[in-house]
Amino acid sequence: MNMLLTARQLERLRDLPPGHEVFTARDGSPMLERPDGRLWRVQPNGNLAPAPPVERVRSYLRVGE
Repeated sequence: MNMLLTARQLERLRDLPPGHEVFTARDGSPMLERPDGRLWRVQPNGNLAPAPPVERVRSYLRVGE
């Protein structure tokens, strides 16, 4: 599925400080990793919001095992 980013998301991604890495865009919200290892989601309005912890996502994916 091809998701389009909003103008505000694109602006935020262009202005990221050094050391920030974009590593995925899921459900239209790019995810980035800060130099300290924290994960953040770029919301449609361009604001950064903390991403859910990876452990929580992994445990959710293993519910059926």
